Amino acid sequence: MTIDANMSRHHHHNNYEQRDNKVLRLNVGGSFYTTTRPTFQRHPNSLLARIASGQEHCSRDDRNFLVIDRDGNVFRHILNYLRSGRLHLPDGFREVSLMREEAAYYELPGLVADLDGMLENRRRQQMRRGRGRGNNPPDRKISASVGDLQLLQEDDDLDFIEDSWIGGTLQ
Repeated sequence: MTIDANMSRHHHHNNYEQRDNKVLRLNVGGSFYTTTRPTFQRHPNSLLARIASGQEHCSRDDRNFLVIDRDGNVFRHILNYLRSGRLHLPDGFREVSLMREEAAYYELPGLVADLDGMLENRRRQQMRRGRGRGNNPPDRKISASVGDLQLLQEDDDLDFIEDSWIGGTLQ
C-alpha cells in the first residue's frame, strides 16, 4: 500500500513537471516574463525557438528563470509579436531602431522587415518635412514666455525653457 501511494505521488509529480515544462519563466534584462514553449517555437528558425527546445543554452537565475541578457522593456513587444504574429507598438514608440536590433538578435526576419518598413516610413516623413535636406531652413518653434515670444532653433534645448524669461523681440 505504501508503494502505491509513493507511485501515485511520483506519477502526480511527473504530470506536474510535464505541464510545467510548457511554461517558460524569463528574466530578460531584469524584466520578468512568463510565456509558453509553443509561443517561443512559433518561429522555428529563431534563437527563441532554439532556447525553448533546449538546443541553445540559456543560463538560469537564482529563481530558476531563464536569463536573456538583452533589453527587457523592448522584449515585451517581441513577446507580443510572437503571441499575435503582428507588430503592435504604442503610439509615439521611439525605440524602433533598438527594437529592430533586438529582433535581429532573436533571428526574427519577419519582425525585422516590419521594423525596417517603419524606419523607412519615418525617414520619408522626415524628408517630406524638410529635415535631412541641407538647403532647407530648420523648423522653427515659438516659445510664449511671460508675454514675449522667442523663436527657438530646432537644436535648442526644449526640455528646459525658463518661464521667467523676459526680453528680446520676435524677428
